[in-house]
Amino acid sequence: MEEVTVTEYTHPVLIKGNYQVVAVTQDEQYDPGDITSYAVLTMAGARLRQDMTLEDARIWMDKLIEEENLRRSDAPAHTRPMRQRR
Repeated sequence: MEEVTVTEYTHPVLIKGNYQVVAVTQDEQYDPGDITSYAVLTMAGARLRQDMTLEDARIWMDKLIEEENLRRSDAPAHTRPMRQRR
């Protein structure tokens, strides 16, 4: 049996915070009719999730951002000790 390799190309659709939703196609040139799925990626390019619809990908990305914001607000404030002037 011959192994078939499919090349995927990503095209940014929406960018928020440290994440982006991309349209996934099998063609280097973007054509809305050729989208096979959508994916949520980090800005560094790591694929976190792949969805069949743009709306599902957008909802999932918004949840990631919300969770990230909650973690930041729950984290203790980092304060530096005051230096005394002489």
